[in-house]
Amino acid sequence: MKRVIINADDFGMSEAFNYGVIRAVQAGVVSSTSIMINQPAAKHAISLLKEVPGLYVGLHVNLTTGSPVSNPADVSSLVKSDGSYIGSKDFKTHKKHFLYEDAYKETIVQIEKFRDLFGFYPSHIEPHSAMDDNSAKALLDAARKYKLHADVVYKGKLIQPSENDYLQIEQVIDEKVMEIINRGVNFEDFVSDQYHLLAHHDNSLVTELHFHPGYLDQYIFDHSTLTVPRVHDLKTLCSSQLKKWLEINDIEPISFGDLKK
Repeated sequence: MKRVIINADDFGMSEAFNYGVIRAVQAGVVSSTSIMINQPAAKHAISLLKEVPGLYVGLHVNLTTGSPVSNPADVSSLVKSDGSYIGSKDFKTHKKHFLYEDAYKETIVQIEKFRDLFGFYPSHIEPHSAMDDNSAKALLDAARKYKLHADVVYKGKLIQPSENDYLQIEQVIDEKVMEIINRGVNFEDFVSDQYHLLAHHDNSLVTELHFHPGYLDQYIFDHSTLTVPRVHDLKTLCSSQLKKWLEINDIEPISFGDLKK
């Protein structure tokens, strides 16, 4: 069978969004999630995990939304005068660049915060939103330090630092996929094979897909440019059509927790 990780990003971003992620697991095809440990609703997200026993949770390293876990004075290049993050816009437009030292420091602190809240370290970490080579290197170095799984585009290449310990990932990131993220996914996107699941012939690789399925509340509108597409993702990933399509095409959803060799 072809194997695919259908990940719900941004778990912990807000209470409404958390409820949507849980629904996408219970009623949909989401097989994995990653938590934004710095967000006010992170503890709420953890409290909901009792409803989905066995759900894999990785760490969604966040350097742009909300505020850092670190003392803002310790990561000054990432924050505004009020201590909150600068945000993703300036990084996406390359007006600003991440300082490696601050990105690495905050990534380490978020990994440790994950351990404080869960009682164990994450086995997978990934970046949230905007990033550049400096923040990518910071995340990869943190993954190497803790021997965690990560797969990040660094200097134009997909790097997986623990490739001897984990199954290899294939990411699908192109202009069309970015367009889908910004408008929300439809069932037709799978049927027309925008994610190359049907064209994928190397079953030794696992395809990694990221979505943002959830409900909206004021926190989302105040802190994210991605709003309505989140409910589109939720609707599609919970559709019986998609479940049946995956079964017919012998595509098995797995989690990041299934990658360990």
